[in-house]
Amino acid sequence: MTFAARHLLIVPVAIVAGCVLWTIIYVILLLVAIIFNQGVGGPLAYPAGIIAILVTSIVIGWGVFAPASAIGAIACALLKLPRLAAIPIVTAAAFGLSYLLYWGYIELVTTHSMPSAAVALKNFAMFLSIPLGIYWWIVEGPSAIFDTCRRWVRRRLTKNNQANKPAHPTAGNVLH
Repeated sequence: MTFAARHLLIVPVAIVAGCVLWTIIYVILLLVAIIFNQGVGGPLAYPAGIIAILVTSIVIGWGVFAPASAIGAIACALLKLPRLAAIPIVTAAAFGLSYLLYWGYIELVTTHSMPSAAVALKNFAMFLSIPLGIYWWIVEGPSAIFDTCRRWVRRRLTKNNQANKPAHPTAGNVLH
């Protein structure tokens, strides 16, 4: 349940952060245009930026990053892997999901042909891999690090307990 809550919460947080950043950038650009006596641009630039941030965050956050993280978490749970092992699984799943999203966009919205998987992979690596990493480390990273530490401590305790056990059940028992 906490997994879903974390992933449902991070997208609105990203939207708010993106909107605040866009507002700051827009005001700076507006001031620069006024100071250097340039055109201030059209009145739709600010709301268009807000809408772009909103749509992009929702589609990428809940359409690619959250499902890819879920795929990684499920794979690690089924294979009994540490949560840090989910990183390559999440990356591969995010590429697959973004490729499907890209394919759907090309097929339904444009008249262009679908580029090769190599081009889609290059675009994924350039535009989505770093945001995916930031997203994953913010949402899943702390629990993954805790899981790794917990596994390490458990392994050390098990190893120490094995070292302190006698080799044979009757070893050390001396009958008088």
